[in-house]
Amino acid sequence: MAIPILIDTDMGVDDAVAVTLAFYSDGVEVVGLVSVEGNVSLDQATANIGRLLAGLQRTPWPAIGRGLAQPGQGPRAHHVHGPDGLGGIALPTPADFKTQDYLTVYRQAIEQYGSSLVILAIGPLTNLSTLLKQDPKLLAKVGRIVVMGGAVWYKGNVTPHAEFNFHRDPAAAAAVLSSGLPITVVPLDVTRQVAIDESHVAHLRRGRTPGGALLADMIHFPLEQKIDEHVGKFMIHDATALGVILWPKLFMRAAVALEVATSGPKAGQCKPLVGKTGKPTTSVVISVQAADLLENLLEHLCREEFVV
Repeated sequence: MAIPILIDTDMGVDDAVAVTLAFYSDGVEVVGLVSVEGNVSLDQATANIGRLLAGLQRTPWPAIGRGLAQPGQGPRAHHVHGPDGLGGIALPTPADFKTQDYLTVYRQAIEQYGSSLVILAIGPLTNLSTLLKQDPKLLAKVGRIVVMGGAVWYKGNVTPHAEFNFHRDPAAAAAVLSSGLPITVVPLDVTRQVAIDESHVAHLRRGRTPGGALLADMIHFPLEQKIDEHVGKFMIHDATALGVILWPKLFMRAAVALEVATSGPKAGQCKPLVGKTGKPTTSVVISVQAADLLENLLEHLCREEFVV
């Protein structure tokens, strides 16, 4: 039976890879998509959900919610994802695109699926932390929350200390990770090991699926940028986090108590609390079989048969 998932996304190119992979995978059912500010503005992230779904030619659409922006002006990631967050491709927002309040989408999904539901949070954790404050018992009904964020042992990609999602809203990350909820963190340490290059893009085009062709067009922009000292490689952070749900045997985890710095020059830093008791522990992904993950991803997006 497919696992119902609700995806909380700031909809850049790697988010689009993850969402497309989810729609192309029988192992999960996307029951909701909720926007959050991050890679791009909240308005753009919300519009990008509609643009992507229209481009994928998916019907019917899952429930779509408009989430929250963060206070203040944090960094964007247009240098990675392009001016519109989706590689600058010609993809209009559908005229009939409508959204609900994100709280409505969360409540409906949780009430319907309960402990079967997995939340995949692949942007800043602003929506989740606000939901914790407003209705702390609601998230306790969820089976698991998978978070793409943090840099535990590896350097950050925004500052030397912090990964983008946690740096964008460090207070939210700290609140969610200290909540005691069943959380799996997929940090930059692992996601940076999984990258797409031109050979993978060519594979996507050969597959002749709407999703593969659309992603190949989007990925063209980040492949031309210098990201983390690399040119010609695009790290698919968010799709790696989805892989933890789809193909858990490709990953190793450890139970670790994590602490997130909420202010100062190290804001967003995510460090393990070694030897300290009484702190909620989190399942932290510590390694991935990257080649197998990429093979699985391409096979799903191109509608091929064999999966590792």
